[in-house]
Amino acid sequence: MLQNLRVTQIGNGLAAAVAGRLFADVGAIVSCIEPDASTALAVYLNHGKRAVTTDPLAQRTEVANADLIVCEDRPQSLRTLQRDVDSLRNLNSTAALIYISPFGQTGPKAGDPASDLTLFFASGIARLLTGQVEDLTEPPIRPVGEQSAFIGGLSAACAGMHAALAAPGAVIDVSIMEALATMAVAELARAGLSGKVRSRQREADGNGATVTILPARDGYVAISPREDRQWASWLAVMGSPDWGSDPRFATKPDRVANWDALHTLMSAWSGQYAKRWIADAAQAAHVPSFPLLEPAEQFGSPQLEHRKFWRDIELGG
Repeated sequence: MLQNLRVTQIGNGLAAAVAGRLFADVGAIVSCIEPDASTALAVYLNHGKRAVTTDPLAQRTEVANADLIVCEDRPQSLRTLQRDVDSLRNLNSTAALIYISPFGQTGPKAGDPASDLTLFFASGIARLLTGQVEDLTEPPIRPVGEQSAFIGGLSAACAGMHAALAAPGAVIDVSIMEALATMAVAELARAGLSGKVRSRQREADGNGATVTILPARDGYVAISPREDRQWASWLAVMGSPDWGSDPRFATKPDRVANWDALHTLMSAWSGQYAKRWIADAAQAAHVPSFPLLEPAEQFGSPQLEHRKFWRDIELGG
């Protein structure tokens, strides 16, 4: 797709490394100045890139020949390292420049330090990750790993691709916090249009819906029989239990209003079976469903194997 695009990634910022890897995956010629190789994740993100030596002349030449340059750091550090806009423009006047930082290159928080943990909470997305809770003193959580860097890097790559194809010479300022905040699109719309904020407090019956996670014999499975025809099919998957004709569960509003009781009954059934079996049976009945898999379980996925998702690559070190 981008076979002739020359991309230079400067430094070892994780979000910048994600953006560089994405460009390499779609065919761009990607070089990396001072790449990190200290972790398995860093080595993975370096795949498809050409490492540039520490020789200053080689680095300047790489920057001068680039169509697009990706940097990650806060404003003061960029100036100190001579990677700010003015410094890079002295070497390359036409390349699109992508700057990635925790809070953006401008504003009162532009120079503040941050981490994956603080960015998830500053963006507001962390409060949504656990769903609603019984006890408001139960703290929100963040996802495992460095997902803020992946979201920020993906946002930068999307913006950079547009700039490379349609706006050469553009300077793009990517805030990882803002990229994370846009993931809470439903809550942003709710607050913007109604002025209301959804409480984290669970209100028992009536606050659920027929989209849920059920326990299985070997883990968990998600189901979503939202429509009445899907609900009828889901009852058939469960063997048409007697409680399926209970008036409390006759319509979707009824099921929502009596969700706690319904979830208990479904859980008693699902706990007897394997998660993959439940998901396969539900999908065969045209009920949206999938098993919740641990990362290691993906290695045995027939779908991923058929699509040749896994590839063996040689890693140095």
